[in-house]
Amino acid sequence: MAKNLSGDLQVASANRLVDGMVVWLDEAGQWTDRLEHAAVARDKRGAEFLLERARVEAFSVVDPFLVAVAEDEDGTIEPLSLREKIRASGLTFDAIAADAVRYA
Repeated sequence: MAKNLSGDLQVASANRLVDGMVVWLDEAGQWTDRLEHAAVARDKRGAEFLLERARVEAFSVVDPFLVAVAEDEDGTIEPLSLREKIRASGLTFDAIAADAVRYA
């Protein structure tokens, strides 16, 4: 599978205010918890536009920012950095939420 490892592709990400979940901005300008539904900027100008749109739609999220992603030949996108891979997997959030319920 060929991947774009240069970071030319970007998605907008943030955390939802209501529950802290990681979300991505989709093509319709809505925040989704599904990375595969995220709008992908394919160049620098597109990334600037995407970030500006994310900031405009930020009433329900905290501090939107861009995340470099790679895209496989089948169209699957995946964050490039380990930090963003962890955020996208939701593993740490689930672990924290499980502890919160156990100790509540």
